[in-house]
Amino acid sequence: MLLISGLVAIFSHCLSICDALSLMIPTTTTSVSIRLSSSTTSLQMSRNNKQRRENRNRYQQNNRMLDFIDEPMSSKEMVGDVITVPPEEDDLADFVECIVKAADGRKADNIVAMRVSKISTVCSFVVFATGNSRPQNQAITAVVKDDVNEEFGLLPGSNGVPEGSADSGWTVLDYGSIMVHVMTPKSRLFYNVEGKWKDQGGEMMDITNYLLPNTPIDEQKQQTELDEKENTMLGLSEEEDPFWS
Repeated sequence: MLLISGLVAIFSHCLSICDALSLMIPTTTTSVSIRLSSSTTSLQMSRNNKQRRENRNRYQQNNRMLDFIDEPMSSKEMVGDVITVPPEEDDLADFVECIVKAADGRKADNIVAMRVSKISTVCSFVVFATGNSRPQNQAITAVVKDDVNEEFGLLPGSNGVPEGSADSGWTVLDYGSIMVHVMTPKSRLFYNVEGKWKDQGGEMMDITNYLLPNTPIDEQKQQTELDEKENTMLGLSEEEDPFWS
C-alpha cells in the first residue's frame, strides 16, 4: 500500500509540472508575438517619417526657389554689367554652349538661353529646358551636371547637388554665373520664370548652332515616346501631380 501511495504521489507531481509548463508556453509565445508586432510597427513608422521628411524638404526647396524668383529686385540688384557684345560673343558663351548641347543630347524640348547680366547681379545667364517624363528630366539634369564638371570642373550649388527634383517638376543647377532650370511643360508655363526675366530686359541668346536638327525618324520616335509617357501618367490626378502632363 505504501508503494502504491508513493507511485500515485509521484504521478500527481508529474502532472502538476506538465500543467505548469503548459501554462508557461502560451505566455512565452504571446510575448514573442507582441515583440515582433512592436518591431514591425516601429519599422513602418520609421519609413513613414522618413518619407514625410523627404516630401517636406522637397517642398521647402521649391518654396525657396519661388520666393527668390518672386522677390522684387532692389535698385542695387538691377544694376548689372555694362556689356557691348551680343550674348553669342559673351565670355560665358562656351559655358552656355556646353549646357545647351548636353540638354539637347537628352532630347530636351524648348531650350532657351537668356543673358541677364545687364539687369541683375544674381547671375549672368539663365538656361531653360523642358523634359516630358521623370526619367528624361533626371537624365537631362545628370548629363548637364556631368558635362559641365568634365569640361569646366564645376559642380552646382555649394554642395554639388541640384535643387529640387524631377518628382517636383522643377530642378535648378546653380553655377553662380549661370542658372539652369529643368522643368516640366506645366511647371514652366505656370511659374513663367522665363517670362519674368524677359520682362525685366533679359537678352535672348541665339543657340540654333548648338542644337542638332531633328530628322523625320527622330520626330516620329519622339512622338511615340511622348504617347507612351502620356499613357503611363493617366493614373495620376492633377491634384496628386499637378506639374506632370
